[in-house]
Amino acid sequence: MALLIVLMVLGGCSTSKPHVYDPIHEIEYRYSTTGPYPVTRIAIPSVFNQPGGTAYLPDEHHGQAPLVIWQNGTGEPINTYDAIARHLASWGMVVIGSNDRQMGSGQRAIELLKDAQLWSATPDNPFFGRISANKFAFVGSSQGAVSSINAHTQFTEGRGAAALAIHGTPSQEAIDFFGLSLSYDASTVTAPILILTGTEDEFISPVRLNQAIFNSLAGPGLRVLAVADGADHIELADDAGRFRGYLTAWLAYHLLGHPEAAQAFIGRAEIVSNSTWSLTDVSR
Repeated sequence: MALLIVLMVLGGCSTSKPHVYDPIHEIEYRYSTTGPYPVTRIAIPSVFNQPGGTAYLPDEHHGQAPLVIWQNGTGEPINTYDAIARHLASWGMVVIGSNDRQMGSGQRAIELLKDAQLWSATPDNPFFGRISANKFAFVGSSQGAVSSINAHTQFTEGRGAAALAIHGTPSQEAIDFFGLSLSYDASTVTAPILILTGTEDEFISPVRLNQAIFNSLAGPGLRVLAVADGADHIELADDAGRFRGYLTAWLAYHLLGHPEAAQAFIGRAEIVSNSTWSLTDVSR
């Protein structure tokens, strides 16, 4: 029973609440909609003791596309996040995720990064020439947020990340309560980072924890804390619900170089004036 609770609470394991975006917030609304590319979903087979996974490729995309390494919540496969992975790919990013259900160390994320770099350089591979694997971001929810931090801070290969986006980073109290072996130090993050949580995520990833993570950051990159009204710990599952618009804009800014997406976070920063977010904090 305890394991079941861990899978349900600290992972994704449920559907996110449908969210209707308001066109008055133009950037959030635009990036909440499907992008211009159709998407191909390719299964990644398991190799030796490594679980398989899924890659999402933007079709009709000319040239190499930047890479998103997706990292799951506790007990969750990549399929839990299928809709948001497809959504990001529709904007011109390759998204790769594993079926590994315990990703906190960051090791599996680095293995996926190395795999993508190899595939993109290998003739006759379906990924050949399609991934700009040196332009990448780590995205993760809950234990996957821990993995994103660790992949970037604990591994040489991860230090070149163009951006991080983390959701529902668990508190030490939650980690101890569920008996998980997880540790992280966000203060050593140097890449631009988007920190997402919701007002209803009161035990696992409370607002005060995310504010403390934000305050601990000393790196040179843009730092954004965003707290969504009514969002809970499973909000990033499925189509990412309340988070979809600004998560996509964040990655479009840092991976695709979209100047409009940048305006969500810099200058007058649309996210700061968006009253449906209860707290936003931006620093660079």
